[in-house]
Amino acid sequence: MGVLVAATGLAAVGVPAATADAATTTVRSGMKITVDETIVTSTSCTLGAVISTSKALTAGHCGNVGQVVYSASGARVGTITANRITRQLDIAVITLAPRVASQQDAIDWDASFWRGQAVSKAGITTGYGQGVITEPRPVLRRAYGFSLAPPFVNQHATYSVDTTLRSEAGDSGAGVRDGRGRVVGILSSGDERSTAIAPVSKLPRDLR
Repeated sequence: MGVLVAATGLAAVGVPAATADAATTTVRSGMKITVDETIVTSTSCTLGAVISTSKALTAGHCGNVGQVVYSASGARVGTITANRITRQLDIAVITLAPRVASQQDAIDWDASFWRGQAVSKAGITTGYGQGVITEPRPVLRRAYGFSLAPPFVNQHATYSVDTTLRSEAGDSGAGVRDGRGRVVGILSSGDERSTAIAPVSKLPRDLR
């Protein structure tokens, strides 16, 4: 298994703006999302894909089932209702809050990968970036992340495909797209040299 650093981000925050009007928020891939970690800190990630009018995807290590997901402005985006990280797939499903507007993405649920395949991503930290697939066969990789809450160092293992994409803290959860603009994976972990992505094809049909 390879070892990579999970590309989450930490930020000190106040109490989320519970009165923020969700109806004014458009949920879209590439936007910043936060999940409360402690009463004074939150984890920042990237929303990867809107797969329907009621569901979106991010990285599994960005939050646990039952946790509320907020936008950068503090509006409630939705709640994490499924997380496959314990099944070695770093993908979480967000059920969107009522009345939020959403911009749905094209998804290739049957995507296959090949060496040299062009891919791209848009993360909240490093922005838009392009790369290629270097290891098309999903293999189990272990990643480490750091938090301000016990146990402070978290690790997870996920089946992932390796790429030359560059990523940093906060880019976790970003949607990775093929040459036709379809989301084929969710950014799991990485650094300046390579990034591992969890294939959306491994997400069970009942969670899509």
